[in-house]
Amino acid sequence: MNLFAIRKNVDKVLHPVVHALALLPLHANTWTLVGAMIGLAGGAVFYYGMWWAGFALLLIRGLVDHVDGYKARNFGQRSTFGAVMDDVADRWVLGVMYAGGCIHLAKDYPHVLIVLGIGLSGALTNVIIKLSIYAESQQDVFRDNGKIGHPVDVVGLFGSAEFIIYYGAGAFFTALLGDGRPMLVGCWAVAVLSHVSLLQRVVFAWRRYRFVDPGAAAKALEDEAATKDAGAPSAAAPQASSGT
Repeated sequence: MNLFAIRKNVDKVLHPVVHALALLPLHANTWTLVGAMIGLAGGAVFYYGMWWAGFALLLIRGLVDHVDGYKARNFGQRSTFGAVMDDVADRWVLGVMYAGGCIHLAKDYPHVLIVLGIGLSGALTNVIIKLSIYAESQQDVFRDNGKIGHPVDVVGLFGSAEFIIYYGAGAFFTALLGDGRPMLVGCWAVAVLSHVSLLQRVVFAWRRYRFVDPGAAAKALEDEAATKDAGAPSAAAPQASSGT
């Protein structure tokens, strides 16, 4: 289980702030762009070792990530493009901020560049396996208030919220103590737990789908759709005009 499973409870706590920000005259896609720019700035300040500023931008960016989705769902601004860009910007931002901190630490801990590679490969493969499970098990895909979902969403110890905790805790204690080692631990945590999460999702797919034929599942979905179409009332045929 990850923090995705308790996100609704977190959303209730943040709701007043998120709602107030959503009232500003900015489109949901603009909020996504704002979040990306904040993340880019965060990567830069982490690169220069400005830990307090980086920690603050990490938290602010996490808040903005709530605003764009809330704005889209509640202000009639949903779009497929917006959903895609939200996912892309989220992953890109986390990678930039992670890289910034690791590269700065490399001056004192050169091996952290290897950790950076491990962390980025783990995060990338987590995204790939999630997309693969979505694509190969469409019978389990659902939509909740317009947002696409799947049971795999709650599997694994690594996600956007977890990244903020692991990496953010390292940044906080490094800023507080003036010691780079807590940040180094945060970088290691992201690298290791991203791979633990990957293994958890592989196990999930094995347990749930090892006996599922994707072709048969797709055929069942097609048959279900055809049954619904057949049961739908057909449009009334136009009446012929009567002759005189």
